[in-house]
Amino acid sequence: MTTSSLGNWPSNWQQWLAVAGLLLGLGQPLGQAENSSPVQLRLNIPEAPFHVIGDPAPLNWEFINPGSQRLAFMWEGCCRLNGRVSATLGEVTLQSEPFSDPAQLMAHRFARAARLYPGKSIKFESGISEWLEIRKSGTYQLSARYTGLLDNQRPNVTPGWQLWRQSAESAPVETTLLTAPDYMARRTDLAKETGLALALTKNRNWDPIEGTQLALTLKNLSEKQISIAWPSAFGLWILDANGRRVPLSLTQIKSAPEELHIESNSQAQKIVSLGGSALDSKPFGAYQVFIDYKTGDLRTPSNTIGIDWQLDQAQLTGLLHAASGGAKTGLRNKPLKLLRLHIAALGQALGQVNPSRFDEKGQRLLQELKLAAKLKPFGPKPGLLTVKLSIEQDGSLRFTNQALCQALPSRGGIVEKLGSLTAIRRHLGWAVAVELQPKNGVTEKQASEALQSLRALQPHLAKTPVFKPKTVNPKR
Repeated sequence: MTTSSLGNWPSNWQQWLAVAGLLLGLGQPLGQAENSSPVQLRLNIPEAPFHVIGDPAPLNWEFINPGSQRLAFMWEGCCRLNGRVSATLGEVTLQSEPFSDPAQLMAHRFARAARLYPGKSIKFESGISEWLEIRKSGTYQLSARYTGLLDNQRPNVTPGWQLWRQSAESAPVETTLLTAPDYMARRTDLAKETGLALALTKNRNWDPIEGTQLALTLKNLSEKQISIAWPSAFGLWILDANGRRVPLSLTQIKSAPEELHIESNSQAQKIVSLGGSALDSKPFGAYQVFIDYKTGDLRTPSNTIGIDWQLDQAQLTGLLHAASGGAKTGLRNKPLKLLRLHIAALGQALGQVNPSRFDEKGQRLLQELKLAAKLKPFGPKPGLLTVKLSIEQDGSLRFTNQALCQALPSRGGIVEKLGSLTAIRRHLGWAVAVELQPKNGVTEKQASEALQSLRALQPHLAKTPVFKPKTVNPKR
């Protein structure tokens, strides 16, 4: 049995040669060129007292052409091949690592062509986190090196442009980065600097669908009235158990915009709704939430609120009841979607649910999800999953993966077992295909009969079953 992830690898020798060319380029130190570079490189990080790790902290690139010749090169911010970034803190230096996934390397060949006119410059934006994974607070010296063209890159430019193939190095730039916990440790001092203290409380425990409501109290510590743009001046931070910002998590507060006017030593309160979708695709575990306020170069955080993202038996039972009732008119079945997203982690909990608490639809869904939880390890990622069946010498079918066979219901034959798998494919996010592997000595008639036995499953398969290339005996 295979998954679609194998499809990301180059499938023919031409692609392998192209990938090999990119990988060979990794072994050539950037910056080694016979001639000095005609391009100058300058890094820029917008000035701020500090950035918090998890911020979209900018790292901007400026390429300068001081000469009289038009130059062309390739800009990439995707694979870290042309560009390398280093960050030094004391005696420790972090280096950006190039990506090595073949599919991404193939795409890298078509990076953006850039043109540099004489006496001009061109700028590109990126973020520090796109190049480096920094996990320690400190004041870092960041520098970069960029090679205009790798050996296998050809920018699409008209004649008359000189190709820049050398490497340029930037002077180091300095920036202070704080981890979220270290940022929170400065909360009291930062509140005094900004003149605003934030206090966050939780109005109710986390609900898997509705989420929770947070109450944010804003107290003016300054000696004059302050005006604040709500909610655009605030950001939402969700941290994992290690105190790191959760990637691709919600960052904006959803609320009607308004101008808040708070008198000196007075306070205002706002409700922050955090829907269940903020965590529904995240792994179960302990999370922390805080609100961040920014004004110019000043910023201050609230306290953190803990969220225990789990499904207890009562919540799981409630989701099963809701999911078995189907989606409301014009809406998706959110409870079922949530159960499917976390099916791999729910196997033990589903086994503890009492089936007698459900009607016939609920019991059927419970059994389907139990089976889905058992099968998920055979295809952890959504996509195409190919089930391989051997055709034995007597014409019978057999799963080549016996562990999969044993995970399926014991009743019925091979076709019935395969039918139980295809029946729950949507719970697993699978598109199921079948590959038939005739054993030596299998006749064409036996192979045809084996294929015919799967005919009833065809509507539930991603494509018609295929034979693994192998010679079968002529029809007898």
